[in-house]
Amino acid sequence: PGAVVDISDNPLDASKLLIAFETGLVVVWDLRARAAEWRGSLGTGLPGEGVRAAAWQHDGKLMTAHQDGALATWTTRSNRPASLSYPHAKANKDGKLEPCKPILRLEWKTSRTGESLVIFSGGLPTDKAGRTHSITVLNGKSTTVLEMEHAVVDFVTLCESPHTADYQEPYAIVVLLQNDLVVIDLLSPGYPCFENPYPMDIHESPVTCCSYFADCPSDLIPAFYSVGRAGNKKAAGFSDKLWPINGGEWAPASCSYSEIILTGHADGSVKFWDASAGTLQILYKLKCSKVFERRTSSTTGGYAAEEETPLAIQQLALCAESRRLVVALPHGHVVLFKFRKSETHGETHVLEIPVISDVLEEETSPDAEGGRSMSFSRAGDSGESESRRSGVWMGGSGSSLRVR
Repeated sequence: PGAVVDISDNPLDASKLLIAFETGLVVVWDLRARAAEWRGSLGTGLPGEGVRAAAWQHDGKLMTAHQDGALATWTTRSNRPASLSYPHAKANKDGKLEPCKPILRLEWKTSRTGESLVIFSGGLPTDKAGRTHSITVLNGKSTTVLEMEHAVVDFVTLCESPHTADYQEPYAIVVLLQNDLVVIDLLSPGYPCFENPYPMDIHESPVTCCSYFADCPSDLIPAFYSVGRAGNKKAAGFSDKLWPINGGEWAPASCSYSEIILTGHADGSVKFWDASAGTLQILYKLKCSKVFERRTSSTTGGYAAEEETPLAIQQLALCAESRRLVVALPHGHVVLFKFRKSETHGETHVLEIPVISDVLEEETSPDAEGGRSMSFSRAGDSGESESRRSGVWMGGSGSSLRVR
């Protein structure tokens, strides 16, 4: 019958096992009798051919998700589906339904109020599926598409009741994305996300460099944490409810000294991580882009596009005792930061150091062949003022080393 795509037990009888095959065949297997109790199939070449996922309702009804984006409901009294629908398909000019991508994951939950929630990933029209990652929630006649920033790996519905043969009372969806974890509030209008107290996406922007610091002063991590929490204002659009996942215990620290990891990113940001407990906990995020003015290109009229990552962090150096951070950026810029407990606004001092390289003419002596003469000088005050105003980025031979 083909490859098995889903297996789940009957909520009313644990000895009855649902087995779904990718060819479209659905079987309820009796473990006691060691025989098939029921078979269902849409038939070869018909709409809905090819099963990708299956789910039980608490009362023993079945639902299958298909290769062409269809949802089929079944009862074990008939080998044909009771209904077949395409949640995201729309009719085109010819009256035919537009093609949809496969539905990859499916859950079917109910509440005591009579609401039936069908939750699935995938199934979007083919013209959108390549650009949009989503979770769809069907609640009665309403359809809500929740767009995700990354590809959906898997999801699970959190319910008040652990009993599969009873009303489950779903209240949240935990969605594992390729680069993140998202929890959706099902009890608030619009299904907003819970604000994650443990952000874990270290690759929010690609990591370009990394530095490790051990045995830091004992007050350094609390200082970074307090400043980071003060700067993180509650973003709009999140659920007002508390994070719904609890339990577990903190493990003892893996080492007796504090550890900090700094990651530099392609967008010009620096993230401070507490690694003392064996896991990474974000402490603070520094944006170097605030130091620079955005320069418009004189040739294209748009923003300069010499590089896709003009502020990618190249190197980091932190002095934990003096709480100073040096950041090296492309185009010869070096920025010196000093940590303070409160945000301050002031003038950024610019020191311009022209690095001049003169290639000597080739001589007959082998010792002088390919020789170079290097000289260093400091720019005048007028150069400093102009550099601070223009924010011009220079690189290559004859470049300027900007120290801020």
